[in-house]
Amino acid sequence: MNRIAFLVLILITSSCTVYKEYPIDIYKPGVIAVPLNVENVAIVYRNFKYKRDTLQHFYNDDHQLTRVKNDPTNLDSILANYCIKELASNLKSKNTFKVIHIFPAIFKKHSDTKLPSLKFDLVNKLTSSSQTDLLISLETFSYFFSEYSENYDVPKSREVITAAVWAVYDPFAEKIIERKTMIDTVYWNSYDEKGNYQKNSKLPPRLTALKIASQLVGEEYSKRFFASWQTVNRIYSVPPLPDFTEASNRVEKGDWDNAIAIWKKYASDRNGKMAINARYNLALAYEMKDDLETAWKWLAAAQQLAVSYKSKENIRMITLYQKVLAKRKKEIDELNRN
Repeated sequence: MNRIAFLVLILITSSCTVYKEYPIDIYKPGVIAVPLNVENVAIVYRNFKYKRDTLQHFYNDDHQLTRVKNDPTNLDSILANYCIKELASNLKSKNTFKVIHIFPAIFKKHSDTKLPSLKFDLVNKLTSSSQTDLLISLETFSYFFSEYSENYDVPKSREVITAAVWAVYDPFAEKIIERKTMIDTVYWNSYDEKGNYQKNSKLPPRLTALKIASQLVGEEYSKRFFASWQTVNRIYSVPPLPDFTEASNRVEKGDWDNAIAIWKKYASDRNGKMAINARYNLALAYEMKDDLETAWKWLAAAQQLAVSYKSKENIRMITLYQKVLAKRKKEIDELNRN
């Protein structure tokens, strides 16, 4: 059974039908195709900067660009090191590889307008010297800190935007398995986890915020190597009928069996367009019960009825959900093969 957490968000209101968002946690396989014989990996930081990337010693102070005094001269390397160590720590905790070798600062800082790939004679040299089978490279890493004071109804906040380019090199096949750009924003404000405003809350200072954001960069990239739980969203509909409202209340409590019983009363052809909503919701319910085959059947039945009524909006939603289900079934098959 999927682990679930409920959060209601009204997305669309059309003809008095409310569409609610339901977040679920699903188990997804790793996305990087690491060769089966790979056991040991090396990690390196390229120490590359684009020539236009010149703001590492500046920050945004209430929309005003401000230069930082007394920054470490090697701040780039310090933060990149946090990225790499967090990546290695997560890979180690998941037993993804037997040996993880982190190279010290072997690259001098260099810049250009374009980021070339590493030459494979160098890749082979690095992996041979460390007796590793694969090279993970943090090709370049950028960051920018902003802070905003409290202003009218907007509380004080701070954020760090990060941009990293990662690459995975296979020295034996002499090919790049992946080159991935990852951009993210880490945000802090004066609200607690329950949404209550904390007037005297302390937000992290700039260097601490940069450290946290850098560690998150390494953590997020590590997830591409192994299966993990990830939160995704599903949508179900609540037409203006008491039974559908009751079914929605059942969903909030995780009572899918009683929600199914209600929706099935409206799933026959004689209920017209209302049956499209019921069948679509039934597909979601059976996905929650890990019965993807039955979920697919209900979704196909919803599509057949939506086509007969030429309901473009429903056809669009059903088609999107079909793609999601097909992808999830493929991922489950991959996990079962492993």
